[in-house]
Amino acid sequence: MFPEELARKPVWKFFKKLCSIPHTSGNEAEISRYLRAFADVRGLQFFSDESGNVLIRKPGMGNAVALQAHMDMVGEKIPGSSHDFLKDPIDVVLNGDILTSRETTLGADDGIGVALMLELLDGDYYGLPPLECLFTVDEERGLVGALQFPAEWITSDKLINLDSEDMGHICIGCAGGKDVRLTLNCESEKYSGPVIRIAVDDLVGGHSGIEINAGHANAVHLAARVCRNMEALPGARLISIEGGTKHNAIPRSAEALMAVEDTAQAEVLCSIIKRDFLEEYAGIEDTISVICEKADSEYCLTETSSAKVINMLLALPHGVKKMSGVVDGLVETSCNLAIAKWEESKLSVLLSVRSAIESARDAHCESIAAVGNLAGAEVTMGNGYPGWAPDKSSELLQVASASYSECFGGEPVVEAIHAGLECGIIGKRVGKLDMISLGPDIKDVHVPGESVSVSSVASFLDYLVVLLKKFAG
Repeated sequence: MFPEELARKPVWKFFKKLCSIPHTSGNEAEISRYLRAFADVRGLQFFSDESGNVLIRKPGMGNAVALQAHMDMVGEKIPGSSHDFLKDPIDVVLNGDILTSRETTLGADDGIGVALMLELLDGDYYGLPPLECLFTVDEERGLVGALQFPAEWITSDKLINLDSEDMGHICIGCAGGKDVRLTLNCESEKYSGPVIRIAVDDLVGGHSGIEINAGHANAVHLAARVCRNMEALPGARLISIEGGTKHNAIPRSAEALMAVEDTAQAEVLCSIIKRDFLEEYAGIEDTISVICEKADSEYCLTETSSAKVINMLLALPHGVKKMSGVVDGLVETSCNLAIAKWEESKLSVLLSVRSAIESARDAHCESIAAVGNLAGAEVTMGNGYPGWAPDKSSELLQVASASYSECFGGEPVVEAIHAGLECGIIGKRVGKLDMISLGPDIKDVHVPGESVSVSSVASFLDYLVVLLKKFAG
């Protein structure tokens, strides 16, 4: 139940509505309809396209400023949760200043950005410039909406993206990215012996752009390590392995089926491996679970295919490839071993590569392709998306910084990030856009426990209004 007292405050009545409408990536049709109806009933000019992207315009004084956020959210839930992201509302919990959800991701990324734009479109905020509010679909699965909306919708030469998660930070650049998919065909044979199910679970996970340098374990990698250790047991062969759900989320769980002659030995070995994992990731992953239990299967992989799958998964990269030599503390190039999916003796592995430098991104992709080629896998490269180059001379940046000092005193943190934002694509498609990205305090995006600071949203709205008024003629 959404707290009614909070729902009566600016921004939150719209976030409450968003929480009531299922809107994971690829399932934004109802949100898109809601946005069109919102504009229509208020007499605001709006446009929509076949993908579900929506642009809403509100008249004002001076030159237009574009605002942008994405409609979709990442749907992740705790083990055992019965939540259905296709039909159930988000069950939110307010703990003091922190709004979170009970068993799932909250959708503050980027529902708060959407709600902020709706508040500005709906509210009586005198002295604002004309607003062009762009709501895009399917950002979380590859910035799809940003690639598809009609570029002529944006007439402004300034755009504020509302998909950042740190109050007091102004983002002026981000990494580009590209996905690589490896598909490995395997040979199997009939099998009638003992089978075990290995489950690696309860990892921290996290956003693969924001937290790739935090040292979080990758459940797919750990599961492959368990399988490699199991090969020391008589008759051990892989049956299947899979884990991960989103290209931009570090896998929190994975499982494998293996044929073994002695299940008791396998259970003992799993206990030893779990102890090793906990030691390796002490202080980072203190809740790692490695479960070994009896299972069934009429087939297992051949010895050759079993070794090939495990070798390929262990050879694939995950984590930081290189830190920036220009910006202190910024990850330049990384890879997320995102999804391993098993279908009828075929393993499909999706890896998401990010880099601030296009050539470095492509070189890392080629290294991954080389591993796939050595394993005999089919390699498919995505088209990729551009990064967003920082511009410290930006007029919008200067005004945003001055507005922050006016509102709060002190100076904001100006930064580039390793996560991918839609700014790179939108800037390339529209052309000549002065851009920044802003947002209130949102924590633990893409994992259950995601939360947002209520007070920071109120402060951020005040700041955004002050900033926008600077462009009203």
